[in-house]
Amino acid sequence: MEIPRQFKYTADHGWFLDNKKSITFGLTDFFISDMGKLLFLDLPRVGDEILSGISFGEVESLDNLIDIILPMNGEVIAVNERLYEDLETLCNDPYGRGWLIKFTTDEVHVLDELLSAQEYAECIDKHAASLKQKNQRKSIKAKKRKI
Repeated sequence: MEIPRQFKYTADHGWFLDNKKSITFGLTDFFISDMGKLLFLDLPRVGDEILSGISFGEVESLDNLIDIILPMNGEVIAVNERLYEDLETLCNDPYGRGWLIKFTTDEVHVLDELLSAQEYAECIDKHAASLKQKNQRKSIKAKKRKI
């Protein structure tokens, strides 16, 4: 899975691209793949205010309902309405046509605190190792119960 270098990332799998006039936000390929079959997406409307740390949308799959949260305040200036018609776009092209929103913010400095592509790759590796370890413990417990 290739992680685009031009973006900044959060540990909870969001990506950001600063276009100088606005910031484009989306969800990473790792996150989308981990979610499985997507069923529903709820995004804000143009003009809505986003508050740091407060859910502004949701993404739902067969097994999960996840709040979408930004680490900065902002105002939505564009919403990717195409995703409502075809959620597969989000799955097939999360770093391109699968973007979620564009917003403006006075807190652009927060981008400097986010993860680089390399740091995000390390974050994914730790997450994957943790999941593998958790699954191994479940497997061991299941084997013990059979005895």
